[in-house]
Amino acid sequence: MAQFRQLSASDIQEILLAFGFSQSDYRGHSPIAAGTVNTNVKVDTAGGKRFVRVNEGKEEDDVAREAAIVSHVARGGLQTPLPAETHEGKAYLRWRDQFVSLFPWVEGRVLARADLAPGHVEQVGRALARMHRLGEAFTDQRPGRYEPPEIDRRLARIQALVEADRNPDPALVMAVNRIAPELVALADERSGPVPLGLIHGDLFVDNVLFSPEPQGTQLVALLDFEQASWGRLIYDLAVTTLAFTFGRDDFRDDLVRALFAGYQGERTVTKEERAVFGAELRFVACRFAVTRITDVYLRRADGAPGGKDFRRYLDRLARVTHRLQADPNGFGL
Repeated sequence: MAQFRQLSASDIQEILLAFGFSQSDYRGHSPIAAGTVNTNVKVDTAGGKRFVRVNEGKEEDDVAREAAIVSHVARGGLQTPLPAETHEGKAYLRWRDQFVSLFPWVEGRVLARADLAPGHVEQVGRALARMHRLGEAFTDQRPGRYEPPEIDRRLARIQALVEADRNPDPALVMAVNRIAPELVALADERSGPVPLGLIHGDLFVDNVLFSPEPQGTQLVALLDFEQASWGRLIYDLAVTTLAFTFGRDDFRDDLVRALFAGYQGERTVTKEERAVFGAELRFVACRFAVTRITDVYLRRADGAPGGKDFRRYLDRLARVTHRLQADPNGFGL
């Protein structure tokens, strides 16, 4: 649970005041047991529920950029909550030693992976493509933090730990041996030009809300734009493919077809993107395996739960490779 600080009623009231609420608007608040980086709080006000996020340890530029991205796509019609503005007209608040964001509360539910049906995933594909189209007019074209040089740097750190250990962790040895040659090959395979634009970068199952009723199937919000940046649009589709269409042991073809149908109903995938899609899938699998090692696995306390298991992305890499070896167009994009 990401709860780096306990917020009192007076803390929340102070934050609300900066966003234009009155002191009497506050009704109560409770922490949200979700996320791994920020402190998240559900707040009840006289005008309805709100979502407060303390952006723990972030620089102002990062918070401002995310706010600008979310505001841009939300105003363009994408299903995502529009951040509130302070009296100064900023979409975030400098509060004590951190920056705070405030959003309207969206009633919805995160689906369990086993509950995903083609209808859900088709909507995700449409929403992703809609974001990509809206991003054409976005002016900040800085790349994200997880470009290949950063992944190479992190892998080199892991490799150094393995080589320095007389009894290296077998799981890390296996990961390095699997990922290192992939990244070398992918540097060449991904070198051709493909369309760039505004990408989400982290569109996982827990970053999409569907309508809250038990049988609800309507997508109501995309969340968590912390990794949004300028990048390869086909990379973003690969991230979402690995996140939404992989079942327990392999890809579900019905979900793959639904995702692509939804996406291509809003945006046409170019021939250049089709040609490198297999390589994008492999890179994404390596990228998330590496960052889960550095951000979760290597930070686990002795005896503590391992959190997001990097081996799940090595499983995806293995299945992607197997499918592409059988058919270079094995995903039917």
